[in-house]
Amino acid sequence: MFIIPTEQTIKYAKENHDDKNPIVQINLFSYNKNAKYKDITLNDISGRDAYKKYANIATKAVIEVGGKVLWWSKIRLTMIGPDKDKWDEVGVVWYPNMKKFLEMTEIDWYKSSFIHREAALADTRLITCYDMSRSMKMKLWLASWFGKIIFR
Repeated sequence: MFIIPTEQTIKYAKENHDDKNPIVQINLFSYNKNAKYKDITLNDISGRDAYKKYANIATKAVIEVGGKVLWWSKIRLTMIGPDKDKWDEVGVVWYPNMKKFLEMTEIDWYKSSFIHREAALADTRLITCYDMSRSMKMKLWLASWFGKIIFR
């Protein structure tokens, strides 16, 4: 089970992946059926509802460092892979660079929300990717623009 990045992973990211280029992060989420707070009196909500509490704060932190949530969805079906029902949702978030993402992880009011994340998640993955090239962004923009004209 993986919930929070390790200090070794954060150190490695700072030392090897802080190239000042934008990053895109793919987030996979598997929620506990019921939240698992250390204070058991709080466990009367679902893991998904506990995650919503975290996400409300996390989204503000993403915006604070210049990032943006690009896309979020429930998982429909795993076409390839052994974990047919493992993941519940996926999210895609853009950051100006690795430094800004790591800066976000040090915001005190953001760190205070981890209690909800930890109670919510049975498992998660955070996969950092390179941002789309400018030429690809331009191609997609042109395709979208021409599509609007053609399919009116």
